[in-house]
Amino acid sequence: MMCRLPVIAVLVLHASHGAVLAADLGGVVVKLDDYAGPATVSAQLVEPFKVQLAVNPVGETKPLRIRVELPESGPRAWAAADVEVRDTQDKAMMVRRAGIEWSKLLIPVPAVPASYFVHAVQPPGEKPSLPSEKERVLVDGATGLRLGIAKWRDGRKAALSIRFDDSHPTHLTKAIPILREYGFRGTFMVNPGASQPGYRRRSAFETQRAEWEAVARKGDHELANHSAHHRGAVGDDDMEAEIGGAAQVIWKLTLGRSKLMALNLGGGTHWETTRTLRYYLDKYHQFETSGSLGMDDVYGNRVAAFRRALEQHLERGLWCRIHYHYIGDGLSSSEANFRAALDVAKEHQSKLWIAGMADIHKYQTERNASKLALQQSGPKRLTFQLTCLADATLYDQPLTIEVLVAQSVDASRLVVKDNGGKTVPSRAAHVNGVSALRFNVAPRNALYSIEMTP
Repeated sequence: MMCRLPVIAVLVLHASHGAVLAADLGGVVVKLDDYAGPATVSAQLVEPFKVQLAVNPVGETKPLRIRVELPESGPRAWAAADVEVRDTQDKAMMVRRAGIEWSKLLIPVPAVPASYFVHAVQPPGEKPSLPSEKERVLVDGATGLRLGIAKWRDGRKAALSIRFDDSHPTHLTKAIPILREYGFRGTFMVNPGASQPGYRRRSAFETQRAEWEAVARKGDHELANHSAHHRGAVGDDDMEAEIGGAAQVIWKLTLGRSKLMALNLGGGTHWETTRTLRYYLDKYHQFETSGSLGMDDVYGNRVAAFRRALEQHLERGLWCRIHYHYIGDGLSSSEANFRAALDVAKEHQSKLWIAGMADIHKYQTERNASKLALQQSGPKRLTFQLTCLADATLYDQPLTIEVLVAQSVDASRLVVKDNGGKTVPSRAAHVNGVSALRFNVAPRNALYSIEMTP
């Protein structure tokens, strides 16, 4: 949620003297990039999440570049995916960003006196107010039952996603067979664009398209968008081709399934567009995949780092994300270290939901958009309403309902039914030492009943 920040007076920066102080602009840093001449840029926080930039060329004639760095955490963090730059005529400007640093903007401008505005725009469409955590719990005095939507599928303590970038041949020869051996689901960030004119080398995905098509058909692993060619983009049309083109290929490989998928634009790439990242995310049903632990051996002690990270995420009940590049001896991650990390995950498997990134994102989004409400209750039967505000065309990951049972109630006698009277499969469980029942339901508005059988 955006907080109200005070308006800050104009501060002038001489490019050779450093940046406008972050504290003076609500955490935003502004400077002229790679420049030591006479021109200056000044910055003013004109309203929350809106900064005005003013260029004074002071005799400079060559084009300039303004670097803007936005805070990514804390109460003054900007939603980087929603940021655009406009001139005083309200024309959207071309901005250059790195693939994995969308909060750092490089704005090319002419050496003329002019003002520009960097601001976070409200995403289009009305966003419904989400239910509170209390609304995801239902307590019924008549039956003595307490219902809740589990934080993670099947009541697991935390979630883990294992990601692989660049559609490398070792994903097919090493990663996928080993993951299947462990029974784990992975997310494969592919670059499915066709070979480009002027390039001698065919894309790895194109060379092994048949094998990737077989993976998609089997459906035990998840494909995600790493852009068409992993080369960045210059201009809005190129952005469309790289993001939208890759999405279209993956959709064709996964016909009949949700179009929602993870997007990662890739390290070492640069992207130039007049639009916000949100525009592309929404248009192509993508979501961001930031905040992941790199597992390349070059970083050192990766297995130990993963163990620490996983234990912290289990303790806090969070989503742990790790990513790999190439698997094999002499490559970015050795097979031995890859297996060692999977062994760590296996140790904690009873407490972990190991799933694809889209699976986990869907569950998180659906749960945040859901609530439970008691409809009818008596000593032997209760009826409750599940309401879910998530888009049914994209969000199809089943939610887990947990029913905590009082000591006086025999959980084995409880039967769950949908509104049509069909029995919903359930399973006995224990939640914090209390007898419980768990069952999965579609993330849709629906009525369910829980009955005590003789």
